[in-house]
This record gives sequence, structure tokens and C-alpha cells, in this order.
Amino acid sequence: MSTLILGGGVTGLAAAWHLQQRGEAVEVWEAGATVGGWMKTLPWEGGHFETGPQGVLWQKGTAVDRLFSAIDLPFKSPGTGARWVGKGGRLIPVPASPVGLMTSPLMPLGAKLRMMLEPFQPVRPGEPEEGLSAFITRRLGKGVATELLPSMIAGVLAAPAEILSVDAIPKLRQWEATGSLVNGIRKGGVSHMVVPEGGMGQLPIRLAAKLASVRAGLRAERLEALPDGRWRASGGGEIREADRVVLALPAYEAAILLGSAAPQSAEALAAIPYTSVDLWHSRHAPLPALKDSFGFLIHPPEGRGYLGSLVPSWMDPQSAPEGLMQLRSFIGGAFGKPADLETWEGIQARLKFWIPSLGEPVATRHERAERAIPRPELGHRARVKMAVEGLPAGLDWLSNARFGPGVRDILEGLETWVA
Repeated sequence: MSTLILGGGVTGLAAAWHLQQRGEAVEVWEAGATVGGWMKTLPWEGGHFETGPQGVLWQKGTAVDRLFSAIDLPFKSPGTGARWVGKGGRLIPVPASPVGLMTSPLMPLGAKLRMMLEPFQPVRPGEPEEGLSAFITRRLGKGVATELLPSMIAGVLAAPAEILSVDAIPKLRQWEATGSLVNGIRKGGVSHMVVPEGGMGQLPIRLAAKLASVRAGLRAERLEALPDGRWRASGGGEIREADRVVLALPAYEAAILLGSAAPQSAEALAAIPYTSVDLWHSRHAPLPALKDSFGFLIHPPEGRGYLGSLVPSWMDPQSAPEGLMQLRSFIGGAFGKPADLETWEGIQARLKFWIPSLGEPVATRHERAERAIPRPELGHRARVKMAVEGLPAGLDWLSNARFGPGVRDILEGLETWVA
């Protein structure tokens, strides 16, 4: 079977790799000048910065581990770094374990006690679809849903937890299916954040190097069904016919191509909202308090458009020149971007509010991630189902909007898809 994959981000490249491993003839078209989509590691004066994910959750024997091993991608783990939530005008440590949360000032005592009852809560059927906040309230209590969840979700999806579907975090339903979240986490084991040597951008680069045919700078503009059941894609002066075409594209891009070939799917995909976010990278003199730190997220009511900051130089020491600390601050998303966050001066003022000892930067740069993050609002499951079921034979659609927001979600979803 011949397959043409449209989209050379990590989803399309990993899908192509799986199919090639099965002996299929696969070609990948990527509209951009280089592969990777939003997952790129770009050079920056003696180091680098990420345009997409900062790392990936890894555990031995999982889809991430199997793929990294198969494509010979070395990686390293920074370990367990300190994390904070900005709340009440100060940074509050987030303990690494549920037991540690019992002594944390993040939540009142009643919320902590209710959280400990999670293993005894009944399992709810998967249907009908449940909201994310409702799911957390049901399993862990209202305190966790209102005091801890908002900052965690804002830091991952740049959107308010109360508007999202539980499908925004696929692991939650998987864990509950084992009887409880505690049981699911215990059975699944603990995952560790890892970073490939050279940055996350090495993952798509290494995948592309393992594939027989990857064409960058080639955007598909039209799809046509052929009388023999095959498909023709054309664009950039190129024409390809294949037994199957896989659209490894954001939902809004796939919707355009599917307009006449699969109108039901196109309508469902066009209805999936996406979120844009501004990224500010900055380098400073090191701070002892952030020496071994993942970073901090801000409780949305207090963030007012400032979602939080990571410390890439802790996760990946090669990202910054020796003797400097690198920060990555997230702005806007579905929360909006107030006027004071349009410039670095406004970003710095917010940073210094939460970290008063932070010095002036020696370098800054700004990136705009336009429509980079799918927003799985309540009803997302029905939209994805309608999109997939409306596809005619020989067409498929793959995306983090289908499998989940994280790299781990994508790679696990692809293993199921290709089986």
C-alpha cells in the first residue's frame, strides 16, 4: 500500500515511521521549509530555544521509550525540579506527591481531606462526555478543581479549565477506568520529563532522517478521489496518487482540504477551536531559588494574561550559555493579552512581581505561536468522532487535537492507530 502523509510535524513523521516499519511505501509533504511544525529547536547566541514543547514525559516500556530507542534518539532527564503556583501574591511550592499536598498551603484542610477520598469514589461511565472541572470535582473535590487545576491547565493548554472537556487530558479517563486515579497512576508508574540531546527539535529531525521520502516546502492544495478508490493530491506543481492520504494537520487546515471530499468531516474539524500564545524568552544572571526548578504557573485570576514561566536552562543546560539562566514566559492564550503585556517591559514587571530578586535580562526574544494549541472544549469528543467517521475510505486525519495535547499522548495514540 502507498500512503501520502500531508504534514511533517511530529505526528505525521511518527505516523510515517510506523507505516514504513510495516513495509508500506510512504511519502511526507511538509508545507514549511523544515520539518517539525511547532516542534523546533532554534539557535540563539550560544544556546537555543524551543518553539514548541520543552520536553516529553518518558517511562521505560512506553510508546515514547520504544520510539526513542528505535530511532536511536539519546535523551536526558533533569530530575525532579521544584515547582510553584503563583497564588495570593506569592509563589507556593507544589509538592511532587499527593501526600506532600496535605502539608501545602495551596488548599484549605477540607479540600485536602476530600482529595484523599479519591480512591473511594465510584467510577462513572465514559458517556456522556464530562467537563474537565466537573471530572476533577467529582473525583478529587471542588477544592482541587478551583484551587489547583486552573493553573495546571492554563500552563498546558493556555485555556480556562472550566470550558474544557475531560478529553483534554486523556490520561484522566484511562486512570479512572482502573478504578481510581490513584490506582491508575500506581499501575502505570511514574513518568519523568526528558529532553532529547540537542533539544526537542531533534525528534522530528531524527524521524525524518529515518524515512525514505520527506518533501519540505510542499503544501497540498487539493485532494481528489479517483475512480479506482485511490486519491490524488496536488500542490506546488506536484501531483501524487496514493492508496491512502493521511492529513497530519491542524484541524483548521485539514478542514480546508476536506471541504469537497468529506464535507461532514470538514465541518466538524472547522469547529475545533485553537489557541494562540505569545512566548518571551529571556536570559538572566542565575538565581539560587530557581537553580533546580521546573518553573512556576500563575493562578489565572491573578495572572491576568500572564500564565507562568519555565526554566529551560534547568531542563536543558545546553539552551543557555554557561553562567546564565534562561526563562520562557507564556502570555495570553484563551485568557487574552492585556495592553501591559504587549512589550518586554510589561512582561518583566510581572516577572519581578513574583520574583523580586530577578535581575535585568542580558537578552530577550519574542515568538508568536499562532493557533498552535488545540482547545478541546466540551463537545470535543463528538466533533472528533464526527470528523473521523465522516472520512471516506482512503482518507484519515491525525493530530494532537485527536490524540491529546502532549507528545506522549500523540505517540501513544499513534501506536493504537497503526495497530
